[in-house]
Amino acid sequence: MARKSSLKSIEAKIRELQAKAKALKVVEKPGIKELRSVVAKFKLKPSDIKLALNGSAAKGKAPRKSGGKKLKPKYQNPANRIETWAGRGLKPKWIVAALKGGKKLEDFAI
Repeated sequence: MARKSSLKSIEAKIRELQAKAKALKVVEKPGIKELRSVVAKFKLKPSDIKLALNGSAAKGKAPRKSGGKKLKPKYQNPANRIETWAGRGLKPKWIVAALKGGKKLEDFAI
C-alpha cells in the first residue's frame, strides 16, 4: 500500500509543479511595467516603438529612389545586340574584354 500512496503523492507534486511552471510562464518579463508607463506617458504608437527598435531612421538610411525598377540599358554589345548593360553593377565580360582591347566605354553607348 505504501507504493500507491507514494505514487499518488508524487503525481500530486508533479501537478503542483506544473501549475507553478505555467504561472511563471505567464508572468511578465522585467521592465514591461515600466515600458507600459513610458508608452502611456509619451503617447507612443507602435510605429514609434518599431522605429526605436529597428533604428533605421537613426542610421540615416534613405529609401531607394529607384525602388527596384529596371533601368533602361545605356550600353549594347555591337557583336550581339541582345547583350546590354545599364551601367550599374559589375561590368559584363564583353565590355571588360573590349576595354582591354583598346575600345572606350562610349563606343558601346546606345
